[in-house]
Amino acid sequence: MATQSAIEWTEQTWNPATGCTKVSPGCKNCYAEVMARWLQAMGTNGYEEGFQLFYWL
Repeated sequence: MATQSAIEWTEQTWNPATGCTKVSPGCKNCYAEVMARWLQAMGTNGYEEGFQLFYWL
């Protein structure tokens, strides 16, 4: 699931993993989790699993 990129040395990027596993007290206020839930609610491709760690292989 490659997306267009503004990086000058490439045209597309791909992240083989989405989500995370909470491992510390600092994870309580994780901005990335809030963003993932928002993207999932919008039906954004790649966030079907929400913030659950998922490998796109």
